[in-house]
This record gives sequence, structure tokens and C-alpha cells, in this order.
Amino acid sequence: MRRELLSATPTTEPVHPESPEIPQQNEKQQDDTLDAMLARPIDQRLREYKYRFAQAVVFGLPVLVLQYFGDSLGGPEARKWVGLFQALLAGWVMYVGAAGMLFEGILLLRRRLTLELLVALLAVGLYLAGIPAVVQALVVHDAPRHAVWFHLSVMLVVLWTGIQWFRLSRR
Repeated sequence: MRRELLSATPTTEPVHPESPEIPQQNEKQQDDTLDAMLARPIDQRLREYKYRFAQAVVFGLPVLVLQYFGDSLGGPEARKWVGLFQALLAGWVMYVGAAGMLFEGILLLRRRLTLELLVALLAVGLYLAGIPAVVQALVVHDAPRHAVWFHLSVMLVVLWTGIQWFRLSRR
């Protein structure tokens, strides 16, 4: 049996057949596809903003509490842990709240610049600007006092999604 396996000649046929070619879409078809994807009913957009707002509030409130009361919760290493927890919680708010706004705004950028894209860029920018301070606090044990803006990015997402949810619920 072993000799049969060793003497077997390898096949020249590919293991995985090549995938069929995907036809290229012209620009008009791409625009139609984009329109269909972005033309969601009002009730679906309302549900999206309601979900984003709820998630931003639930995970953003601890960020705000840690920003203003975090130093009193621990000893000399409180700043390190405050920054780490804020980064994690605010990161989730950016993922749930700002990422969808950012993605949709980038898709629409070819046609127009939306205020929602600017809000999402500002929120993500404030979040990313705070990451170096958290890394510094984890590596070097002398962290600057809340040199992060996680609370501002969270407040921005909460405010924007709340306003949009309220606006769409009035239609």
C-alpha cells in the first residue's frame, strides 16, 4: 500500500478551478448600485441611529465618568487604567457609532461632502489623538493628566446620533 502511494504520479490538474471572470461594471451601474445601497427607508435609518445612540450612551457614560472621577478611583496608577478603559470603551463607541457614518460619508464623497462625514472624521480624529497618551501611560509610568480626548469623541457621537434619531423620528 505504501509503495502504491509513493509511486503515484502527481496530477497536473489544478486543485481549485479558477473562478469565473467577473464582468466589469461601468460607472453608471456602480452609481445605481450605490444609490440602491444608500436609499434605505426612513424607518431603517431611524433604527440605525437609535441603535448607534443607545450603544454610544451605554458605552460612553463610563468614559465620561472616568474622565471626571477616574483619578479618585485609584492610587498612583489610576491614570494608566483610566486611559486604558477609556480607550477600550470609546473605541467601541467609534466602531458602533462613527464607523457607519464614516463609511457612508466616504461612499458619498464623490457626489458631495456631508456634515455626517465631518462629524465622524472629527470624532475618530479625537479618538486617535488620544491613543499615544494611553500608550505612553502604559509604557512610561508617568502619564500626563488626561491628555486624551476620548470623552469629547464620545460626546460628539452621542450628540450627533441623538440629534439624527430625534430628527428622523419627527418625520
